[in-house]
Amino acid sequence: MVERVRRQHVVSRFYLNGFASDTGRVRRVSLPGESEHVLSTGDAAVIKDFYTITLPDGTQSDVFEKVFGEIEGPASEALRKLLSGTWPITGDHRVALATWIALQHLRAEDVRASQGSMNAQFIRLIVGTAGKEALRELIEGAESRDIPDAELDHEWEDITKPGGPDLVPDVKQHIGILMDLLPRMAAYLHDCHWTVFRFNRRSIVTSDHPVNLVPGDDHPEWSGVGIATAELFLIPLSRRAALTIQPHDRFPSLPPGLEKVPDFQHDGTTQVADSINQETVLGARKYVHHHPEDSPLGRLHLPDPDRSIEPSMSDASDLIREKGLFSDMTDEQREAWGRMSPASGERRGVSIKDLPWPIPGRRQVDKM
Repeated sequence: MVERVRRQHVVSRFYLNGFASDTGRVRRVSLPGESEHVLSTGDAAVIKDFYTITLPDGTQSDVFEKVFGEIEGPASEALRKLLSGTWPITGDHRVALATWIALQHLRAEDVRASQGSMNAQFIRLIVGTAGKEALRELIEGAESRDIPDAELDHEWEDITKPGGPDLVPDVKQHIGILMDLLPRMAAYLHDCHWTVFRFNRRSIVTSDHPVNLVPGDDHPEWSGVGIATAELFLIPLSRRAALTIQPHDRFPSLPPGLEKVPDFQHDGTTQVADSINQETVLGARKYVHHHPEDSPLGRLHLPDPDRSIEPSMSDASDLIREKGLFSDMTDEQREAWGRMSPASGERRGVSIKDLPWPIPGRRQVDKM
């Protein structure tokens, strides 16, 4: 039986139409700008089976692609009103647009990759602090065999390497996180301050990750930027418009009698267009999209594609020891570590003994 290939949009097609020609075509530039192609908006931002899940009976379902479509319909109408001149966007249209912006951010490849990176680093920490002999016991207990030293060395090196073991992206986990965070992020964005910029001549670009989380000037360089820590959210809306969304607590003070800053609308300048485009390009993963007749990238820095996704976690290399972190500790020191470690809180008591073997989702590692 031939499996059906599901080509699923990671960027909404209705949205990409705002950057397309009258015939529905956009120019896709591959980072760092070495190749480009003009193609339809239906082909510009699709990934095979990106949302497809396997049901308990073994069948595959693209139900979430349909669920997302129910969000995109009202958002498409709201975006049309905004681009046609309506401002501010209020009521159901604001709800619809905020929900779509949250969806577009949460379904991004970077969110899935970041979650996978966190899982891998947690596994690395659990195994690395337990030590090589504890790993031997785990494998031998699960596989009911003696493991040769060379094979153990190979497994240890792969699991405890920087970044942890290579894991296959977990679709169900990503969808679970998306559905959990979507209503809260949408409500958060809905209640923020919105500013739309409209451009008469300057061209705006978008990318495969069009919702950009911009950190503040005082944001630590070592820390990742998230929904709650972003200074503002930047979303190119079309070839001639862009939107910024800024939390009200980012405004230091308000005039007397004003409870919150009202939404603004500005005519965009060349400087603003360049700034928006540069942020958009830096937030891209692989591709930048723009109108086929425009040439807006000449003054911009184009980064390398697929830059590593590092969650906001400190490096745990000092804790990775073949003999185990606790080999030289007293019982009191072990107890103190247990209270401070990432295994505390919701994961309190998690140890290498709780790690399933083989590690779920781990990419195939050749046996030695």
